[in-house]
Amino acid sequence: MINNKRVYLVNPPADIIVLRDMYSSTISKGLYNWPPADLLVTSGILKDKFDIILKDANTEGLTHDETICEIEKFNPDFVFSTFGNSVRDNDYSFLKKVKDNIPNVKIIGSGGILLHNGLKELEAHNYIDATCLNFASKDTTAYINKDYNNLRNYICRIEGKIIKFEKRTLENDFSYDTPLHQMLPLKKYNLSHGRYKPVTSVLTSFGCPGRCTFCISEKIPYKYRNVDNVIEELEFVKNLGVKEIFFRDPAFGSNPKKTKELLDKMIKRDFKFSWVADSRIDTLNEDMINKMSGSGCHALHLGVESANEKILEEYNKRMTLDEVRKVFKLCKKYKIRTVGYFILGLPGETKDDVLKTIDFAIELDSDYASFNFPIPIIGTTLRNVSEEKGWINPDSNLVYDGSLFNVIETEKLSRKEILKLGSYAKKKYYIRPGYIFKRLFGISSFKEFNTMMKEALILVKGIFNKTSA
Repeated sequence: MINNKRVYLVNPPADIIVLRDMYSSTISKGLYNWPPADLLVTSGILKDKFDIILKDANTEGLTHDETICEIEKFNPDFVFSTFGNSVRDNDYSFLKKVKDNIPNVKIIGSGGILLHNGLKELEAHNYIDATCLNFASKDTTAYINKDYNNLRNYICRIEGKIIKFEKRTLENDFSYDTPLHQMLPLKKYNLSHGRYKPVTSVLTSFGCPGRCTFCISEKIPYKYRNVDNVIEELEFVKNLGVKEIFFRDPAFGSNPKKTKELLDKMIKRDFKFSWVADSRIDTLNEDMINKMSGSGCHALHLGVESANEKILEEYNKRMTLDEVRKVFKLCKKYKIRTVGYFILGLPGETKDDVLKTIDFAIELDSDYASFNFPIPIIGTTLRNVSEEKGWINPDSNLVYDGSLFNVIETEKLSRKEILKLGSYAKKKYYIRPGYIFKRLFGISSFKEFNTMMKEALILVKGIFNKTSA
């Protein structure tokens, strides 16, 4: 039963496209943009209990004032907002304006810096009332209802005091009501290698079992979602006309048994979705990749990171280069495109290591290669080590996040060298006749051609911009 509480879920406006979900924030370097999973999941949890609005002000191109005007019309009791550290000044400014215009509203934030540094952030920003430490839990309902005896996974102000309630992990086989996909501008979202529109995001698990020490998901316990609950959501978005799915799990397929059950049910229902996902090398084999292809998967994002196996072991990647080669070959066999992720200049690497990683990327010949820099994101082991080693100043106001280039310097590589290697990697990988012809002859739709042309221009600009990743 819906009570009289009103909740406004919002992805804040900004002058640029910001991907704020799954406790990370990245400024889009191309045309890619997807629905924020945090808000979608939260909408499913709250929708049958409260009066809900779900708004992606960023994707809709609204200004701060336009968004606040819409919030005021709804007159909510609570505003639940995603938060991006890469645009933290923008997001804090927006939330302060919300509070100034609606003084009695309670503001709840969800984001990486609030997850890992919540007490400090609430102390420094008195207009934020609470931070949600697990958006897939039912604790937001408890907070809104002031059910503090059952509240977990929250930091909030109660009678002038900031209180941190203990964390409680999800149970495996967790579920929630189907999110309010219909409230989002699904036709405005775009995946770089997506084939169709409308696009939406779906979650089949929470957290990651990988524990890579440079990743924001390192310390978020992995739990899988009930398969029939996922199928119910897929049935719903199919009826909405959605054609492209982005499974937003940090590591789709991490529970092989449950994933195969999901894929078998997708195949049986003949959804005909085109879909993509982030996955892990160490969870993939031929049977899994075959089922992925048969259920509509056309692209996988795979973290390779380095061609130095000692570095992979140090950062807890749990794979060999031969295993990487095997998975990329299997993806080619089953006509699944690959996006290889590489990190250039991880602490411990030399220039020679980075050059070998670039050559390895060319050997794998993935459809896309994303060359990134080691970013000491708040909450990761890499961040803690970087502070201990003096590679970064913990009191600095510089933003270290997934899309900004305040890269760390180590004893072996300077910032200037890393940036130069990043530009070199793009030139060597993308400006190859064989790669260009493969991409042109692999186009399967006009939408894909249009996106590729636009992103090619962005890429060319990035290659000749020395500060670009």
